[in-house]
Amino acid sequence: MKLDNLITQYLYHQKRVSLPGIGTFTTDGPTVKFDNKYDATLSDDLIEFVKTHTGKMYSLALSDLESYIMLNKQFLNIGKALYVEGIGTLVKTKDGSFEFTPGEMVPERMEDLTAESRKPSAFIDETRYHPENNSRQKWFIALLGILTLVIIVWGGWRLFLNNNGEPEAGKKELAPVIDTAMVPVTDTLKLMADSMPKLNDTIKSPDYTANPGIATAQNSQWRFVIEQTTNKNRALRRYNQLKEIGDKIQLSTTDSITFKLYFQLPSMVSDTTRIKDSLRRFYGSKKVSVEQ
Repeated sequence: MKLDNLITQYLYHQKRVSLPGIGTFTTDGPTVKFDNKYDATLSDDLIEFVKTHTGKMYSLALSDLESYIMLNKQFLNIGKALYVEGIGTLVKTKDGSFEFTPGEMVPERMEDLTAESRKPSAFIDETRYHPENNSRQKWFIALLGILTLVIIVWGGWRLFLNNNGEPEAGKKELAPVIDTAMVPVTDTLKLMADSMPKLNDTIKSPDYTANPGIATAQNSQWRFVIEQTTNKNRALRRYNQLKEIGDKIQLSTTDSITFKLYFQLPSMVSDTTRIKDSLRRFYGSKKVSVEQ
């Protein structure tokens, strides 16, 4: 049902309807009268009436009424006449007020009035209430949803191919990265033993023969502690594993609570930092400390 017909029906039932910004219509039965005075806001009863007969929420019914009034007021301001079937016609005069000409009251119920029997109004927003346009809008929304779903599926398929497919031509395949934190300790040590030189080959004793004034390797021994733990079983297990691959690892404890795994290596003071970094990377230690 169109909004102007609902306003007419409401006027017949309640005998009064006020449109803010336009005026107030009243009826005593056979005729309709108009007064330029109007209420500041729309009546809650009118909003509920529209809500009930359109099936819309209260906020939407209010929005429809406000849009209807605003549109008709704009047309009235530019000199157009407002015709509301069953009520009459409004035109704006030179002094800014509205002049009303009563129309024929409609005796039938508004639900029985067909579109063909109603006189068209220049102020009715046909596109807003036309069922065909609503149906077209639903089809558009459905099509948009299907298109969005297709794009999501296609994107997921492409991502799957990129993650699981063979390397594309022209791209170098990266060497696999070994995460020592996820590989058992024994396997880690074997991998390091196969892929890297022995510690004794990596860390060589400095040549002190060129400068006799520098301290010899024998009196510059340092303890490089690669692991310190209170877990005795772990300390023994790690010690045995390193021994298996030929490293000169040593184990010590002073209180039978704290166990240290370390290498006894000759070094100058200036070289201890470099050796610490080499040991930390080689054995995957979180921290390497130095003791003399």
